[in-house]
Amino acid sequence: MLRIGNSYDPLLRRPFAAFKLRNSKGIFLEIFYKVVGHGTRIMSCLGPDKKLELLGPLGNGFKLPEKRNTTFIVAGGMGIVPLRGLIYHLVDSEIGRVHVFVGTKSTSRLLFQDEFQKMGVPLHVSTEDGSAGHHGLVTELFEQYLEDFYPMDKHDKICFGCGPSPMLEVVAQITSQYCLPCQVSLEARMACGIGACLGCVVRLRNQIFNNPEGEKKYGRVCLEGPVFDVREIEW
Repeated sequence: MLRIGNSYDPLLRRPFAAFKLRNSKGIFLEIFYKVVGHGTRIMSCLGPDKKLELLGPLGNGFKLPEKRNTTFIVAGGMGIVPLRGLIYHLVDSEIGRVHVFVGTKSTSRLLFQDEFQKMGVPLHVSTEDGSAGHHGLVTELFEQYLEDFYPMDKHDKICFGCGPSPMLEVVAQITSQYCLPCQVSLEARMACGIGACLGCVVRLRNQIFNNPEGEKKYGRVCLEGPVFDVREIEW
């Protein structure tokens, strides 16, 4: 959670995923962002040596199984940014194959394509305008790949995703159909980042707190998330 300035404008911190983490000469954090509103517009005008207050790390991360022979990454738009570090970790671990599925509106919004290709990671691209790869949605491309190539041996395979909620809901449906374990990092508007304000809740299938009345409960994306097993979420 990043405080943009020292005044009350903007009042709330902005949530970001880490783009790069290095500690060769100390600890360095890089944030990759898109200008979409007042806060990020202010960020784009900040000069070098400007000090910002940061609260984190917060929430939880992806849970990696000890054994896997294939990992599927499904990202929509800027959702590839939180997954970039995971992809590097998977490749560096040299445990199994990694397939990356990325969907954007057009080629101009496609991120890290050359970077992933240099790593030797199979990259499956879809664009809504048909300017590159599959003409359509990334979920269509992902489902078609599983239909054509998903092996009979379904053990030791896992999927990770990040992107808009409607896209992740479809990913949850697809992975459920193929009995493929899947974890997703949810995008949500966050105010406090520590679970106090309840502004980023998502409805869960099962209770996370003791509830004698048997009512459905909500998970806080900033605290219980942002990573959830797709089976936990009431889509």
